[in-house]
Amino acid sequence: MAYIFYPLAALLLLGTTACQRTDISPADQGIMGEWHWVSTVGGLTGKQTYTPASTSTTETWVFNSDSTYRRVFIQQGKAATTQTGTFSLGSVKSIHTGQAARALILRGPQAQTFVVQEAASRLALSDNYYDGFGHTYER
Repeated sequence: MAYIFYPLAALLLLGTTACQRTDISPADQGIMGEWHWVSTVGGLTGKQTYTPASTSTTETWVFNSDSTYRRVFIQQGKAATTQTGTFSLGSVKSIHTGQAARALILRGPQAQTFVVQEAASRLALSDNYYDGFGHTYER
C-alpha cells in the first residue's frame, strides 16, 4: 500500500507548489503599465552601455494587472518583434547582495528572472548572474 501512497503524495505536493501567483498585491502595482527602454549597462567590463540611440532599437514593456506582459522591439524603424507571456513578482537570492531581493519572473518564449532595483518613477532591473546587465526603463 505504501508504494501507492508515496507517488500520490509527491504528485499532490508538486501540484500545490507549482501554482502561479495570478494576483498582484497593492505593493507590486508600481510595475503595472507601459515602460520604455532608456539604457542597458554592464557586461564583462561592467561598462558596456547600450541605448536606443546607439542601437537604433526601441523596446517597450507593458505589464498588465492580469499578470500578462508584452515586450515590443522595433529595430531601425522596421516591423516590431513582440514577445508575450505571463509574469509574477516574488523573491530571489540576489547575486549582488547575497540577500533575498524582489524579483520579476517572466514566463514566455524565454523564461527570465530579473532583480527589481526600482519600480516607481523608473523601472530598474538587473540580470541575476555575473557579467549581467542593468536595464533602465521610464514611463
